[in-house]
Amino acid sequence: MDEKTLIESVHTQKQKVHVPTMLTFQNGSLGASADFSLIENKKQRNSRKRAMVVAGSNVYSGDLQESQEFDTYICIRNKNTNKATIVPVQQALLSNSIYKTLEAQGQQPFFSREHATKKLLKEFGGRKASRYMANTEEMMVNVDVVRQELDETVQSSVRNGGDDEEDDTLPEVNTNNAEYLATIVPAFDKTATKVDEVYDVENVVPQSLLDRLDEEAKSVYATPTENLPIESDYLRECIKRIQEKPIASKQDFLNIKLIIYMDALQSLISLRKRQMKFVELSRITEKVENDIRHRFADPNAAKSCTRTTFSTEKALTHFIVLALLISEKHEVDSNTLSRILRTSKQRIVTYAHIVNARPKARSDLLTLRLPSTVPPLKVSGRFQRKK
Repeated sequence: MDEKTLIESVHTQKQKVHVPTMLTFQNGSLGASADFSLIENKKQRNSRKRAMVVAGSNVYSGDLQESQEFDTYICIRNKNTNKATIVPVQQALLSNSIYKTLEAQGQQPFFSREHATKKLLKEFGGRKASRYMANTEEMMVNVDVVRQELDETVQSSVRNGGDDEEDDTLPEVNTNNAEYLATIVPAFDKTATKVDEVYDVENVVPQSLLDRLDEEAKSVYATPTENLPIESDYLRECIKRIQEKPIASKQDFLNIKLIIYMDALQSLISLRKRQMKFVELSRITEKVENDIRHRFADPNAAKSCTRTTFSTEKALTHFIVLALLISEKHEVDSNTLSRILRTSKQRIVTYAHIVNARPKARSDLLTLRLPSTVPPLKVSGRFQRKK
């Protein structure tokens, strides 16, 4: 029978014993010999303890991290006597003093957190992460110039319209275009008596796809929003609200899956190429890309995975519906949708109308309504597949 280890003594934090310190370095680990010092300032009202390591010409320092909830202990065993002693330990995260020197001089560190994250993603990330970082570096241009060009493009499209876009006005739904509307609008319950019953998520995003996005949803939930490969600040804010909840529910993870799908739809809406087969629509998962290429391609096109006005209009209606579904109050700001989808506000309001969402009185918020209460569209123009 193996001899059991006898715990000889247990020391607490309050006892005056030599307390070992566990050191963690911000960038890497210490490989050479160094001198360790512990400094305590007792003159201040709240005494402050700092750890310092001097390794050659480099100085590392950091505050001792004391937790109010728990203490950390280690067990030291004597092999000869088979007796053990439990002693408390202190912990400190050390960073090179060069960072504070540069900050005092008004300069940026050599490797900021953002820069370090980008470098790690580029060198050690997967195929999509590397491609995302390469595209990000190519987009490092003057923000004001990009904003001006974007505003000019949006205004031009509002005035003149695009080759692949419909007019901002839609006609009254009638027998001439009802069939086309049915192909671009998600199926909904026309006899619903509650707003929650108007749309079934399965009719917007296939249930089979949602079942296969569990790992992706968990990964997005655990990743800081600034590190997510999602360009839309609106979608990142939706994810951030879920991450800030004490406990994420099943509905929260479903909403994350829908947000992943919305990110790909946004890429499709802003796409200008006619062929979607080799275009990256999602930087998170290819599962969503494959589904969108199949469901949103124009079935009347000669080649498969072809994007036409049909694809863009269908993506717009689905994006608006998903934005309403992930909202607790089933409402979304039309100005926000106009900005992130690069589409005029009037056009957003019109597409929202055909998916049973109407503006609130004296407000820019689009709210989901019961189909029986939504009046028909009564404006001029045609709303059907272009020949």
